[in-house]
Amino acid sequence: AGAGAAVVEGAATGTTGRQQHKFVGPLKGGDGSDGSNAADVSSTGSATVSADFTSTYLEARGTATRIRASYTGTQSSELRFVTILRDPVDRLFSYFVAAKKAGTLDLTGYTDVDFSTEYDSLMFDDWAQFQLQRAGACMAKNPEQDLWPHCGTEGLFGSLYSKQLATFAETFNPDQVYVVSFDSYTKNGPRTLSKLASQLGLDFDSEGMSASSDTAATDDSEEDSSGDQMGEATRKKLNRFFDPYRDELYSMLQMEGGLNYIDITEESQMF
Repeated sequence: AGAGAAVVEGAATGTTGRQQHKFVGPLKGGDGSDGSNAADVSSTGSATVSADFTSTYLEARGTATRIRASYTGTQSSELRFVTILRDPVDRLFSYFVAAKKAGTLDLTGYTDVDFSTEYDSLMFDDWAQFQLQRAGACMAKNPEQDLWPHCGTEGLFGSLYSKQLATFAETFNPDQVYVVSFDSYTKNGPRTLSKLASQLGLDFDSEGMSASSDTAATDDSEEDSSGDQMGEATRKKLNRFFDPYRDELYSMLQMEGGLNYIDITEESQMF
């Protein structure tokens, strides 16, 4: 969907054996205790960096806090967090298509719909409008709270990047967070990853990777089986909703000593 994340552990010898998405929920060790600390990194092998890739760390509530609690101060300072961010509106449509197909679509708030018979006929524009209404109602009820994660973490709320990234910037140091432009990655994956690797102090081997054909999102890969498409009116509403969060993200990226931004397109704005 264009909002994946990775945790990169530096200065460690070996590879990780942890399960995927480990930090999404409460941590429990084999003995029932909380946390896992340095046991995540093995003491054998020749690797100098290990990585944990997941699409859920950024949007899940409390991930940054759980990761921080699993490492000592020195260990946590060596962590690097990488996320590839796509335009939030395009990401939302991509999420809808994939989640609807998988049966994991966020349907929170629907109370009078029989999805055993009407699920397949649910269209993006109607679903997105309901998500906007849900966000508006929650904002009116709790004006002092951020929409993410207090009103939701999936669907519309999963695209509130500035709020999500702020938890990592506050829990760790902002310069430990690397934001990669999705457009940059799809236009030239090797150059983009080479730039990221350079900033991480790593070498990058692009062997077998083309400039764009292997990474670009295509219309076919994101087309709903029913032929559903996003209407222009819906896109405008979603853009208005996300604009303040886009601006907040841009400010975070431009702040001195803030998040690291990886982009080769030289566009004036990320989205």
